[in-house]
Amino acid sequence: MQHDRGPGNRGANDTLRIVLIALGVVLLVAALPLLFMSVMMGMMMGAGMMGGMGGMMPVLALLVLAAGAAALTAGIRR
Repeated sequence: MQHDRGPGNRGANDTLRIVLIALGVVLLVAALPLLFMSVMMGMMMGAGMMGGMGGMMPVLALLVLAAGAAALTAGIRR
């Protein structure tokens, strides 16, 4: 089923697409330093830091990476 992409719908659709792509790129760029910092913290502190914030940083970075990839994919597919 083809959606009506008339003059009224086109502006909102393009704006949403641009916002999704920009959000995806920003999230991907923001997640890379988080992931790098978590690896560096783990290397400096050793295995004793896996509880608390040391274990949460890689998980947070991976979640932000996944959200950025999802937003970017949704924006490109629109």
